[in-house]
Amino acid sequence: MSFTDFLAKLGQVLPAVTKPEQKPSLNQKLIWSIVAVAIYLVMSSVPLYGLQLSNSSFFSNFLLEQVIFASTAGTLAQLGIGPIITAGLIMQILVGSKLINVNLNNEDDRATFTEAQKGLAFIFIIIEAFLFGFALSGSAGVSRLNFALIIGGQLIVATFFILLLDEMIQKGWGLGSGVSLFILAGVMKIMFWYMFGIVTVSSQNLPVGFFPSLVATLISHGNLLDLIVNTTKPFQPDLVGLVSTIGLTILIIYLESININIPVTSQKLRGIRRTVPLNFLYVSSIPVIFVSVLGADIELFSTLTSYVSPSVQKILSAIDSAFVFPPPNTTIPHSVYAVVVDPLGALIYAIVFLVLGVMFGLVWVEVAGLDPATQARSLADAGIEIPGMRSSPRMIEAILARYIYPLAFFSSLIVSLIAVFATFLGVYGTGVGLILAVSIAMQYYSLLAYERSIEMYPLLKRIIGE
Repeated sequence: MSFTDFLAKLGQVLPAVTKPEQKPSLNQKLIWSIVAVAIYLVMSSVPLYGLQLSNSSFFSNFLLEQVIFASTAGTLAQLGIGPIITAGLIMQILVGSKLINVNLNNEDDRATFTEAQKGLAFIFIIIEAFLFGFALSGSAGVSRLNFALIIGGQLIVATFFILLLDEMIQKGWGLGSGVSLFILAGVMKIMFWYMFGIVTVSSQNLPVGFFPSLVATLISHGNLLDLIVNTTKPFQPDLVGLVSTIGLTILIIYLESININIPVTSQKLRGIRRTVPLNFLYVSSIPVIFVSVLGADIELFSTLTSYVSPSVQKILSAIDSAFVFPPPNTTIPHSVYAVVVDPLGALIYAIVFLVLGVMFGLVWVEVAGLDPATQARSLADAGIEIPGMRSSPRMIEAILARYIYPLAFFSSLIVSLIAVFATFLGVYGTGVGLILAVSIAMQYYSLLAYERSIEMYPLLKRIIGE
């Protein structure tokens, strides 16, 4: 039995959500999606039983993990969607690099891939849950093993339930995917708190919001300078961050709407010219996701190993410092002032993020089937030709290569630059979180428009084969 078959068998024996017998209406999908998000938000507010947050410094620098993994420190959503994302990325890379032989165009292979991904996610859930349990057991009043079992058991059940919520949405009960919804909900929660939060939540790095701070400062005739540019408090939002959040949101929306149109013709419709649009941000937010997941995992395991192996922790901490700015466990404010205080750290962070972002973007094009050869075969199979060129996949590939590789490079660079500068400017919800939130919101806008059109014009269902 291969490794993929083993994971698929594991995924099959786990509890699962069945597909709806009839396709739900748009309103029903919206209701189920809202219910899933509501359950996730409730779980992110319920603290883990037996854990004393006030006595632990374990959650002091987990903002990046909260954004990328849609997690909330010290709650049932502690792991969030981290195991799901990690398992999905690993499986995609293994398939794209041909390390496992799975044809995603084949229905049976695609089902095996989905079950294997679920099985791998469950393995990550178990490993991460007990790692957290043992890492947090140092100050517990019970034995380390018992405490790890108590915390780990809660996290396994809660995180697997989040996995089922994602599965429910993906199987047609809701819209899009639970992973995207939970990331969007988590980022919006942080951004809302940065604007309107009225108390400090230290375990989640959520300070008093900008507008309540502004009102309090005006009433007390305090110094408004710190509200314009934060120079003292870590994570405290300021006016520069608010303006940057609005400005970069508009910029991302604009860049997402740009397409590079390649003129083509169809063998079935001779004489009629069409275009194949390639999005200007060809790799979307994938580069920053890869870099952030790598940095978040290093930061996570660095914190966990500090309770087990201090020597390993020092190595991971040194590597982690290049992925996080401002550095963890410092009092440097998360604002543009941090660049003035630590210019060398800012430079190292920018170089590492940009280089890895471009590398991951180019690699993703190859492993995800976005390369010119794969796209050319798809167009040729659909009877698409380039005007004035012979009907040959190689000719189409040569034309597409002129567009795809430059787009992959520059889109990776641009998205990484936006993430870096957003971090330097102290945007609300972090730079990566802002990019993810805007990208996901635009995807859902398109999805809602599509679903609405299908309901309004039933004839379209026949045309597209639904």
